[in-house]
Amino acid sequence: MTNSTDENQGPARIRPLKRLSLVWVVPIIAILAGLWMVYDTWSKLGPEITLSMANAEGVAPEKTTIKVLDVSIGKVTAVRLSPDNKSVRVTARLDAGTESLLSADTRFWVVKPRIDKTGVSGLGTLLSGAYIQLQPGKSPERKTEFQALPSAPVTGPDVPGLRIRLSGQNVKVLSVADPVLYQGFQVGRVETANFDPATRQMNYQLFIEQPYDRLVTDTSRFWVASGLQISATAEGLKIRTGSLESLVSGGVAFDVPPGRPLGERVANMTPFTLYPDQDSISEQYTGRHIDYLAFFDESVRGLTVGAPVEYRGLRIGTVQALPYPLKNRKRWVLGERRIPVLLRIEPDRIESFTPSRPNDWQQEIEHAIGEGLNARLKTGNLLTGAVFVDLDFDGKLREQRMARIDGLPVLPTTSGGLAQIEAKVIALLDKLNGLKLETTLGNADQTLAEGQQTLAEVRRLTQRVDALLAQPDTQRLPQDLRNTLQELQRTLEGVSPQSPAYQQLQQSLSTLNQLLQEMRPVVRTLDETPNALLFNRSGRDPEPKGATP
Repeated sequence: MTNSTDENQGPARIRPLKRLSLVWVVPIIAILAGLWMVYDTWSKLGPEITLSMANAEGVAPEKTTIKVLDVSIGKVTAVRLSPDNKSVRVTARLDAGTESLLSADTRFWVVKPRIDKTGVSGLGTLLSGAYIQLQPGKSPERKTEFQALPSAPVTGPDVPGLRIRLSGQNVKVLSVADPVLYQGFQVGRVETANFDPATRQMNYQLFIEQPYDRLVTDTSRFWVASGLQISATAEGLKIRTGSLESLVSGGVAFDVPPGRPLGERVANMTPFTLYPDQDSISEQYTGRHIDYLAFFDESVRGLTVGAPVEYRGLRIGTVQALPYPLKNRKRWVLGERRIPVLLRIEPDRIESFTPSRPNDWQQEIEHAIGEGLNARLKTGNLLTGAVFVDLDFDGKLREQRMARIDGLPVLPTTSGGLAQIEAKVIALLDKLNGLKLETTLGNADQTLAEGQQTLAEVRRLTQRVDALLAQPDTQRLPQDLRNTLQELQRTLEGVSPQSPAYQQLQQSLSTLNQLLQEMRPVVRTLDETPNALLFNRSGRDPEPKGATP
């Protein structure tokens, strides 16, 4: 039955297809437009970068932008934890044409409101939100994975200037952005600060701006410039103050030490030593030196490592070790019973007197020892008790051949000012003990007792005088005395030049004067001829009649 049906259908015929319906035009156009948009979007996409951060504070996907010079060039697309869950990995997509900004030294950091030593920054993000700042680098090497900085860098890589490295031990810890000062004027800042456990020292990187970078030479010295520094040494009490900024946070200062040449300019990243303070530059001397041992048999209290060694007020060395660890300590403890001190003579401190070779200095010192050179302790500051080592001559000739202990020459020593003062004090106390103080004190007690009795008598006499003055008769004495004085005044008025008595007296004296004038010839005659009253002056003297012979 099936076969009959197939036979009735006849042969197959091929018909041409109908034209495409207009209904498919719109979907095809939409697909083509979508493909074009995908292509256009893909062609405009820039590189994708990955940033490692300590945390994602202020960073959000599709919200946080990446900027260069306040121009947005990308956006954060994803934020996730790192595989070890100890940091954050931020993925961001940049705009096309920004590939040249990505190099090995390109730096990223999150900009948000911040108040630090450099000032106030990022206030604009209070309204717009935090963003990631990109700082282009100059390295030819390309890179897409970066470690974001915890904060904004102090200076950019394109700022002209000089970068140097500092390292120091036992120094005050500095912070990033602390100022770098030259004679109190800020010329740069601290860029990085880290501690190296292997060398146990702090390492810093400093940036000196142009044109101040020419101030850094190979003879420059760097030290920690704290805002207020008070030190008491053998030279006295010293107080130094820095700028207001260094007073709050500290900083680094540098200069060429006095008496040293200015030196030559240094290259970028030249290493320098960081000293704890300015005085340590002269104490931690690194030039030529000759070591000597000195044994002191007196107290070395007040003598410290770094104390000066002077020759008549001129510093020529430094105390290097106190006490010096001798190899044969038994000799020191039981035999010598003296304190060994290592003295470092530094010839370069007095360049005008420096011989050509260190051996010449050794010969000079040996010759001076033969002429009486010795070391002694002297007080440098009575307020702090600091002492120093003084080299001088005592006039005693010695052998020029110096003794040696542990391979070091030994300088002869003598008692210094402290020991002499102590001896004088002990002698004075002995004299005081020899005095009969008990008898003297007994006499003093007796004298005090007699003085107390005398004071008692005076007190009783005073009481009697007070009682006498309190009597009515005594109180009337001033009035009676006043009356007597008035009577005397009236009497004197009676003999005044205008009174009659005075005038009569004047007339009597005039009469008496006239009488004396008249009596003057008579007196003269009597003076010349005493017998004028008995005989006539014109006749001859009578002769007595005698008997007739």
